[in-house]
Amino acid sequence: MTGYGKILRYMNSNVMHPLLKVFIPVFLFFSFPQAQVRVGEWKALTSPLDVRDVITLGDVIYGATEGGLFQVKDGVYTTFTTIEGLKGVNLSSIAVDNESNLWIGGESPFGFLQVYNPDQKESVASFDFGLTAILGIKIQETVAWVLFKDGQDTGIMKFIHDQGWEYRDSYRNYPSEAGTIHCFAVHDSTVLVGMTNGLYAGQISENLKDPNSWQKLIPDLNLDIRSMDLADELLVFTSKTGLFEYSMTTGSWNEIEFSYSLEDAGNVFIGTDGYWFTDGNKLYRKTGSSDVLVEDRYELSRMAQQSGQTIAGLKTGLLFIDQSDNVSRLMFNAPVTGGFSAITVLDDGRLVGGSTHGISIYSEEGWRNILEIESPGSGIIGMDYNFNSFIADTVSFNFGEYIADLEQGPDGLLYCAIRGSRVYLGNPPRWSGGVIVMDVDDPSNIVTIDTTFLSYHTSSNNTVPYQVVLDIEFDSDGNMWIANPYCINGNNPIHVRSPNDEWKHYGSSETATRISQSPVSIAFDSWNRTWVSAFLAEEANLGIYPNGGISMLHYEGLPYNPDNFTWEIIKYEGTVWSLGMGFNDRLYYLTPSGLNYYDLNNGSNPVIRENSYAYFPNISFGRGAGIDVDHQGNIWTHSPTQGVHVLLENTTYWPDINGFRASNSPLLSDEVRDIAFDEKRNLVYIATSKGVNILRIPFGQKKLDYSGVKVFPSPFFIPSSNPMKVNGLIFESSMMVMTLDGKIVRHIPTQGIGIDGDQLSWDGRDDAGDYVSSGVYLLAIYGKDGSQTMEKITVIKK
Repeated sequence: MTGYGKILRYMNSNVMHPLLKVFIPVFLFFSFPQAQVRVGEWKALTSPLDVRDVITLGDVIYGATEGGLFQVKDGVYTTFTTIEGLKGVNLSSIAVDNESNLWIGGESPFGFLQVYNPDQKESVASFDFGLTAILGIKIQETVAWVLFKDGQDTGIMKFIHDQGWEYRDSYRNYPSEAGTIHCFAVHDSTVLVGMTNGLYAGQISENLKDPNSWQKLIPDLNLDIRSMDLADELLVFTSKTGLFEYSMTTGSWNEIEFSYSLEDAGNVFIGTDGYWFTDGNKLYRKTGSSDVLVEDRYELSRMAQQSGQTIAGLKTGLLFIDQSDNVSRLMFNAPVTGGFSAITVLDDGRLVGGSTHGISIYSEEGWRNILEIESPGSGIIGMDYNFNSFIADTVSFNFGEYIADLEQGPDGLLYCAIRGSRVYLGNPPRWSGGVIVMDVDDPSNIVTIDTTFLSYHTSSNNTVPYQVVLDIEFDSDGNMWIANPYCINGNNPIHVRSPNDEWKHYGSSETATRISQSPVSIAFDSWNRTWVSAFLAEEANLGIYPNGGISMLHYEGLPYNPDNFTWEIIKYEGTVWSLGMGFNDRLYYLTPSGLNYYDLNNGSNPVIRENSYAYFPNISFGRGAGIDVDHQGNIWTHSPTQGVHVLLENTTYWPDINGFRASNSPLLSDEVRDIAFDEKRNLVYIATSKGVNILRIPFGQKKLDYSGVKVFPSPFFIPSSNPMKVNGLIFESSMMVMTLDGKIVRHIPTQGIGIDGDQLSWDGRDDAGDYVSSGVYLLAIYGKDGSQTMEKITVIKK
């Protein structure tokens, strides 16, 4: 979650952490779907659980996470994302400069570097050299050093501050025998690097581009140096199996005696109370002759200290260790992952995201997860939920490789299409199926749908069937349709189940027409015909069945018990990733080369017209691409590499031909996996590999009258960078701003649905372009059909 805060609690302790004993007990959780928001306004939901680096600045904690930059301040945590000006949210490194700006570095594969002001929530500077990852950042007053990865190579960049930060140089050449850089530190005029074959040093005054300028600091030490930390004149570093000290003053060094056996030591940190470092899941502290194993349950990253306590980043939050070695863990209220493979919006407006771990549900209160168990007997179903921390019910079910589709059924239950599952798995014991059905409000109410027809294969030697389901759709009568590629057991890849659990399995054996065995998407037209698209899959179609393409099923009677049925091949081969039914029985289909459509009728020839040229032909629509149709019949296409592109119902582009990319919008990632709409609130949810974006769009449920009109902000202070909005209007409404005696000061005509949606804006100016005076103004709102209403707004001129 982003741009808003939540009060902190700790899951593993009933005592509040000393850092958080004094705070104002007010929940600051912001619920975007319910708030008054402007058309074109973005928000983001991410998962900041995986903390890769952590620092402290005064009484504030900052962390670089998989879901953005988090801040812990005054008992409240906040996550910053692209909405607050970050170049990306998948972060690896963080440091602070002498102006209290944060330096943040991107994790692979987007190794950007940014200087960021967290108080102003704005970028100070950014640098993108096309690097793979930023591995570490060290700052000396007006000089910054950055360890980077570029493909398989590593190197160090130098920046200087001269009325602003400027890139100065990079150093990529090191002695051939040294190997790869894993860590580094900077001491006065010396740069120290830990490499595969020892510890090396280079003098800043020398030509560091020359490999000969780097000298081995300890000639006899040929170990792989994995981490280092520098305090005053003392360098502490680790190999995989040892802990070492080096004096910058005397040049002497020694291996520190340690009573525990080490296998993968790293993340060394010099604290006020000794040396801290990790070894796998173990966290150690070395103080004089004392060797202490502090914690051994979590995967840890880098560390910092604040007010006598040690803070360590975890894969699942933060770890706090006080001076008595008491341990408490903070897990943010967040989804288990930001990289959902499928999303849907429930009838009540809650967002549900699916992944290989299970599902995550987002409501006004916060996030709740329903996840797969990780060990035998660990299933937990909660009764009361504390939305101030991470919430996870755990169930003895396996969600396969990932959830390929999510749909809410007519019964209100959630249907999960499972891509890649087996009926039963052991250690721990879990059940699965081609479809998992659950009640999100009662996780104990969960079942699987598994028949031999949903199996990739079965055999007589008790081989556990393997199932691949990619799409679930419900028709207007509540029948559930399933696209089941690779269904070679029976060669029936399309299935339908009635609300009363009656099944019909469709394939090629009952008709003279063969259909593709690799279906991926299903859609329905106005005449109760079922349309199916498929992808290229030689291993499934074997040269016998159509390899991809589009087919149409026409049946008479009930689909699960038809009187008769026929298949018709519309497009014989080629990958068609997704189908979407637009207005006026226009069937859109998405191929790797773009978006196209057929116009349909109810005759013997179902296609009466085909579009001649594909839309978005320059966009890469690879595996995972799809179509979603909003409430106004607009076609939203998503790409696994190139973001979102929208074709309006009138076949014009929105907002323009460039669509939404990470480069031109706050989109969290160009890898878009799914799209879902909240039609009641005019919101689109965009699931990316790094989190979910929420965009207030002008398309949604049509308003029939003006009963839900709201004006915000009220009062309206001018001048303002944000205009006043009138929300909840009939589409294509216009407005006149008038004084109380009826004088018209501004006429605001409609700009059409694609711009205004259900809102109108006023910037506080009159028709001459001048700001109006303070006072109460009337808003006369009227529609094309003659409907009208009147609202008031108080304007205060600052």
